[in-house]
Amino acid sequence: MAFRFSKKRQTNNDYRNLKEEIILELLRQARHSYNLALGVTAASALMTLCGVGLFYSNKVSEASLTASGGVLGTITSVQFAKDSKEELEEMMEKLLLDETGD
Repeated sequence: MAFRFSKKRQTNNDYRNLKEEIILELLRQARHSYNLALGVTAASALMTLCGVGLFYSNKVSEASLTASGGVLGTITSVQFAKDSKEELEEMMEKLLLDETGD
C-alpha cells in the first residue's frame, strides 16, 4: 500500500500561485501609481510654466501663487512615486525571502 502526500504538494502549488497573483497585483498597482505621478508631475509643470508666464506679464502675485502650486504639486507627486517604489521593493524582498525559506 503506497501512501501519497499530494495535499502538501497542492498546498505549495496554491501558495506559489497566490504569490504570483500578489506579485502581478503589486506590479499593476505600481504601474498605475507611476502613471498617476507622471500625470500630476506634467500638470504641475504646466502650472509652473503658467506662473512664469504670469510673472513676465507683470502679475507677480498671481505668478507666485501659480508657480508655488505647481512646485508643490511636483514635489508631492515625486514623493508619492518614491514611496510607492520603496513599498514595492520592500514587498518584493519579503516575497523573495519567503520563497527562499520554503
